[in-house]
Amino acid sequence: MTAADAPRSDGGDGGHHGMNHSSSSSSDSKDVKVSIIPESSSAEAKSAFSQPRRMPLRVAVIGAGPSGIVALKELKEMGFSTVLFDAAERIGGAFATAYEGAQLTTSSSLTAFGDFPPNPPNMVAKPTMWTCEEYVEYLNDYIDHFRLRGCIELKSRVVSYKKSENEALWELVVCKENTNTSTSYFDRVVIATGSNQNPNIPQDLLDKARQGDFTGDIVHSSSISSMRSLARGRRVLIVGLGETGSDLALQAAEGLATGEVPFVGISSRKGPGHTIPRLLGDVPADLMTSRAFHQIPDPNTAKSMWRELYERGVPMIKAAGMDATWMEFNLENENFPCCRFGVKNSAWLDALDAGAATFGGIEKIDGDVVTFDDGAVARVDLIVAATGFKPFDDAGVRNVRAELWRGVLRAAADDDMSLAYVGFARAAFGGVPPVAELQARWLASLWAGEVDPPTREQMEEEMQRAQREAGLRYPLDASRITTLVEYRQALDVWGASLGALPPLGWTTALRRPQLWRALWFGPLCAAQYRCGDAAVAARLERQKLHPFITAPVRAWLYWRVIRKT
Repeated sequence: MTAADAPRSDGGDGGHHGMNHSSSSSSDSKDVKVSIIPESSSAEAKSAFSQPRRMPLRVAVIGAGPSGIVALKELKEMGFSTVLFDAAERIGGAFATAYEGAQLTTSSSLTAFGDFPPNPPNMVAKPTMWTCEEYVEYLNDYIDHFRLRGCIELKSRVVSYKKSENEALWELVVCKENTNTSTSYFDRVVIATGSNQNPNIPQDLLDKARQGDFTGDIVHSSSISSMRSLARGRRVLIVGLGETGSDLALQAAEGLATGEVPFVGISSRKGPGHTIPRLLGDVPADLMTSRAFHQIPDPNTAKSMWRELYERGVPMIKAAGMDATWMEFNLENENFPCCRFGVKNSAWLDALDAGAATFGGIEKIDGDVVTFDDGAVARVDLIVAATGFKPFDDAGVRNVRAELWRGVLRAAADDDMSLAYVGFARAAFGGVPPVAELQARWLASLWAGEVDPPTREQMEEEMQRAQREAGLRYPLDASRITTLVEYRQALDVWGASLGALPPLGWTTALRRPQLWRALWFGPLCAAQYRCGDAAVAARLERQKLHPFITAPVRAWLYWRVIRKT
């Protein structure tokens, strides 16, 4: 397996906000150097698992977003000699280059790594929604706590990676600070650059703009640093209603009241996924998606139940003095959770309140006039494509679910499992970092010989099953978002492979009821898969559960037990 052009090593596994990427051309390189890594011998030119390998093996990790950082930590902790490369000047990946005012869409409880709780300690008792800058600060604290700084090489773009001539090692060409290029050899390579590398402006949008001589500008959301500044004096159309589009729509619409922005429109073909706000009052809404929540049958098999739950939920939310617009929208459109990707951001609804208009898909463009497929027209001079990113395309991998076993290993018959991927899993509701942490733990255990590799037959069978299940669960999104996974299922699969499933049975309920309660009704986070660590288990026991966290489960129990009897 060869990869002439490496994936862009500027982080990138952040995901739910805009980000800027920059890469420097290898033509800028000067002094070419070759360094032979002494820990690896060319005599070891066999499959990763065909013969014993002496430790420490050399591992290269590409990408300094959260997935790359946790992969570095787990591999280093397992005893591997590991180096992380990233083209950026600072760690954090997409989070380090987010647009002004960007905020995570998963709470600190879900986002934090399992063995490093948020600081200050009161954030454990009262989770919050980090800004991107706050999250990058957390990642820096994590790096310092586990003494990883010396293993990270920033401003170091991986130009290419490929198997060496004798197939024994991985040959990495790295351009340092856009000047010096060197070649190094490693036993293993981890790609942790995330799936948000290549901005996607739909070709049909570009074709319609060209054919209609569009007189304005078209920009991708990833190129925006300040939407408020960009929108000033412009007639803005946001195309796409994911979490980034939702934020940018509101930021632009804030200028409508003052007249700084004359018009804001939102165009979406299929509408948003299931929409929830970041916060319910002052409580992160994702805390409701506990393990017990994930036991509720999904809407594809129990739509009438979900309809009734939402009908009961609207007055409950209003009675608590909170805005229920998001729930009313989901109810009206039968847009229930767990059957579409989750838009964990209701800012677009606030944008409508501020005066933004909504439209269907773009039918045609003529000058500055846009005609939509619902018959409406609007004059615009700035189109913002919040349309996500092109399918992950590294070394021939275009469909993560179909080509990478659990998003980590290639299933090709000639692959020796010395190349792996971490962080290519987008939960419909949940975060990337917890899944990436478990992936990294398993991968480190695999390469250390502590767990057995899957057989090709097992990989193929599981991937085919994943394809079928994703198509049934996410019929509108599975083919478009090939990294989409069911959060609890993804965590439990890795937890089972590591022998690290949380103790959920009645023994725990009787002996440690507070822990049992936290595991079932608390935030579904990576810490649950570290209960063997007494300090982690004690921290879980101290969690305080807000009444709203158990509301969906209590409503379901009502429907299941009372309504059905």
